[in-house]
Amino acid sequence: MLDLSKKLGNYSITDFFIRKEEYIEKILNFIEEKYPKDQPFSIDIIEPDLKVKTLEHLARRNLLSRTIYNSIHVGITDEERDALRNYTPDMAIIVAFNPKDKSPDGKIEVLQNGANLIDSGLIDLTKKLGIKKILVDTAAMAPGDYSGAAIAAIPVIKEEFGLPTGCAIHNVVEKSKWLDDFKSARKHVDASSNVNIPLFGGDFAIFGPIHNFDIVLPMIAWQDILISEYVENYFGVTPDEVHPRRKLF
Repeated sequence: MLDLSKKLGNYSITDFFIRKEEYIEKILNFIEEKYPKDQPFSIDIIEPDLKVKTLEHLARRNLLSRTIYNSIHVGITDEERDALRNYTPDMAIIVAFNPKDKSPDGKIEVLQNGANLIDSGLIDLTKKLGIKKILVDTAAMAPGDYSGAAIAAIPVIKEEFGLPTGCAIHNVVEKSKWLDDFKSARKHVDASSNVNIPLFGGDFAIFGPIHNFDIVLPMIAWQDILISEYVENYFGVTPDEVHPRRKLF
């Protein structure tokens, strides 16, 4: 994936999902031994207790400066806050999930003031924890649960906060059971769903599984080329030398 990324000009970062405590050492060993030393990586954990333990391990190994913490959301615990203050990663993904209002406005509210679910907005909270670099994930929901708002919210959040914004829109595809009747198409639908993100001005796509990289990365590069041609001709925005349009043409 990293080799194809360099060839195409679309930067890619690996997201390591840690599901159990016994996997922490194994995954961090892999990162230290196999993953390029100049590359950041994302650590993706659901359980709060496991997040705290992983942060401690990352600090002990001096890996926090390369870590993208995935993620901070309204369910953050006091223990997790304390751990983030003591073992602060360089960057974090904050998830604009508002269980009371899943529209773009609801996502703005949870970023801005916490939507009365927590004591402050997620952006201010993250900054107070000492995390300087922030990515906003617009929280793609299951089909039929305002899933399209994850895409519609991208330009709204970028306009409001000026932060890099994207989402894991492929999660909607994964939960679309009707696609089970179209097994040969499922992988392509999953991969192609990501082109919606740059089309709406998004800065990153969280995709998976990693085995789809050979389809996803060329699709994103192709979309970036189309967008670049338009914005250069219409707005005069010239892509730099590492852009897919420069790499491939």
